[in-house]
Amino acid sequence: MFSDKKITSNTSFYMLALIAQKVLSFIYFTFLARSLGAEGIGQYFFAISFATMFSVLTDLGLSALLIREVAKETEESLKWFQQIFTIKIILSLITALILVILDLVLFYSDAVRNLIFLTSLMIVVDSFTLFFYAFIRGRQNLKFESWGTIIFQIIVMVFGLTLLRFTDNVFLLLLVMLLASLFNMFYSAIILNTKFGLKLKLYFSKTLAKEIMIIVLPFALAAIFAKIYAYVDTFLLKIFLGDEEVGFYSVAYKITFALQFIPLAFVATLYPAFSNYFKNDIEKLKRTFAKAFNYLAFIALPISFGIIAVAPELVNKLYSSDFDSVWPLKILIASIPFLFINFSLASFLNASERQKINTQNLGIVMVLNIILNLIFIQKFGVWGASLSSSLATLLLFILNMREIMKVIHMPIRFFRPLLGSLFSAVIMYLAVIYSKNLVGWLWAILVGALVYLLLMLITRTLKKQDLIFIKNSFKA
Repeated sequence: MFSDKKITSNTSFYMLALIAQKVLSFIYFTFLARSLGAEGIGQYFFAISFATMFSVLTDLGLSALLIREVAKETEESLKWFQQIFTIKIILSLITALILVILDLVLFYSDAVRNLIFLTSLMIVVDSFTLFFYAFIRGRQNLKFESWGTIIFQIIVMVFGLTLLRFTDNVFLLLLVMLLASLFNMFYSAIILNTKFGLKLKLYFSKTLAKEIMIIVLPFALAAIFAKIYAYVDTFLLKIFLGDEEVGFYSVAYKITFALQFIPLAFVATLYPAFSNYFKNDIEKLKRTFAKAFNYLAFIALPISFGIIAVAPELVNKLYSSDFDSVWPLKILIASIPFLFINFSLASFLNASERQKINTQNLGIVMVLNIILNLIFIQKFGVWGASLSSSLATLLLFILNMREIMKVIHMPIRFFRPLLGSLFSAVIMYLAVIYSKNLVGWLWAILVGALVYLLLMLITRTLKKQDLIFIKNSFKA
């Protein structure tokens, strides 16, 4: 039985788990980078990124489809589970074969070859874990997945950091990650069996399989475009420049995209609101969209300007001066406002029954990102990959906004608070630049945060009701 209380409890618990996992993951990556150096962390990051780029082929949106079917609480849900389970086995074998062939062809004499064998197995294992948790999600339970996510990261940290005391062998460190993934898969399978009485069985119906693949096709294309868009820069850096440059880029990438949990948490409550208002109240839809747009900007702008201000200290202190990652980080983090807002734009398009537009826009941006990376990486090096990613994010923002303006015509007054936030962020940036030489970069971050918040209140860009809205959004 679905209830608002259960939804809130589930979402809040899962978001706390996700935040904890992101924090632990970032800390672990920092230790790894410091211990392995740019070349070692480059190999580690590339092996994971290359396999992850193909991980979408093991799922193609089937897990999301399963959640929907299980949530209907029909007698057919078990049959859907077994049919999709059978399809996923086939997809996983095909994906693993593709990865092995590409690995042998592209990296036959490269140090990353054996690493990719490991990460290929890891993405197959993770795919089934995602699938098992999808059924549990469909039964409106996120707590088991939350615990699995946290325990996975704890296993990686404890065994990984212990291993670092004795060796810097990248293969062994990735093996730790594989073992943690295996734990999570077996844990989710055991929960399925013990808590939900579900046994893993093969089932194949030509009619049902065809129905499933037709339904999932648009989501599969969007997922494929998104994965290529997200990881093609790492692949091309490896091909054109090498492991060390991938290591430089991985630091900038990790810092930037570790922050994605913020818009994910924020839009969790917006999607159902967008869906309801689209059908029933266009004026409320306009006001809610404008709030989401402005509030995400309120959060993203100070993060972006603040990290740009302390980028040299952040890279040199957390990692070392051996990492030439300052400019890649500055350029990549500059796209954070557009990246954050894009989450709400995509949510709006889905809620207004324009899923195909999302797929189309992602396809366009993916192609642009590939072309820009091919040009900029060879011309500018590592920061060329950052520039390509930031420009692609900006284009996705423009394309999505253009489509949204076809649905709702927003007067400019709805976006006036954005000017107050931008003004406050610029002054904050100057305050951080000035104060970090006086009190140190860590204290300068606190100074900047206080300056930004004070200016937002003085200019009345941020009001009490706005703070309540943002707080409630994170509560989901």
